[in-house]
Amino acid sequence: MGIDIKLTRSEKNPILCSTERWWENRLVSNAAVLQLGDKIHLIYTAHGEDGIARLGYVRLKNIDEVEERLPYPVFMSVEWFEPNGVEDPRLVIIEDRVFMLYAGKEKDWARVCEAHISLNDFKEAKWAWSRHRLILPIMIGIHNRNATYFPRKLDGRLVLLHRPMTMAENIWLSFSYDRIHWYEHKEILKTRPFHWDDAKVGVAGPPIELEEGWLLIYHGVEAKTWTYRLGCALLDKDHPEIVLDRCSEPILEPVEDYELSGTAPNVVFSCGAAVFEDTLILYYGAADKVIGVATGKLPGKPV
Repeated sequence: MGIDIKLTRSEKNPILCSTERWWENRLVSNAAVLQLGDKIHLIYTAHGEDGIARLGYVRLKNIDEVEERLPYPVFMSVEWFEPNGVEDPRLVIIEDRVFMLYAGKEKDWARVCEAHISLNDFKEAKWAWSRHRLILPIMIGIHNRNATYFPRKLDGRLVLLHRPMTMAENIWLSFSYDRIHWYEHKEILKTRPFHWDDAKVGVAGPPIELEEGWLLIYHGVEAKTWTYRLGCALLDKDHPEIVLDRCSEPILEPVEDYELSGTAPNVVFSCGAAVFEDTLILYYGAADKVIGVATGKLPGKPV
């Protein structure tokens, strides 16, 4: 199986930009994606005039048109471990609840955090989130982010992907039965010397289940230019710590004006995607300033 994906940007890009509202007048970027039927919901990162990161909400039609955008944030920092805001969410549905992992910010530090909401409340835009909590609190002194759950349990266990900053910035995998105790921590996807992903790698959105395995979209950073690009890998269906295949070239890199200049120039960064039939619909932040979307044929058959 070839792991290559060829993506085409929407002609409507960028599909989401900042507004004049005080909480999102500096940037919008890096959106979690939840696909419910033929509707796509985005929970996106926003920064306002106070510099605090909050999360906003948009519902789309035709994958790249705003159908509804709420004028207020739907999630914001409330706990001691996120004083400078919440950003880069990822969403999955497990047992009729929507689980959101996100980065809790403290200056330049980040910690993996979780909140959840009933699927019905999400559909009705009743933002009755659970109490925010730390994931892997034993790692409280380690910079960690880019985290997501797999969209279903494997052998009764939750599977977590994350990127702790230890000796290198690689992607790790951990297991849990109760979302509290985590074990079997394994480093599964590493940077590659002298490649476009030689400085650090981190997951994009939740893995996508194909008949051939789990499709993982990830970002890679090149040390020489500090450019963020997107790539993909295929993980074993039953043992996701095993990488079956990995792209040699990026599937998306910054080339458009809105991707080359902004708060973080030369960056494309994704926190989620949708799938319609055999088409991947990838949402991504561009230059930490706006949100775009690109589509392409999946490299396998979706489950």
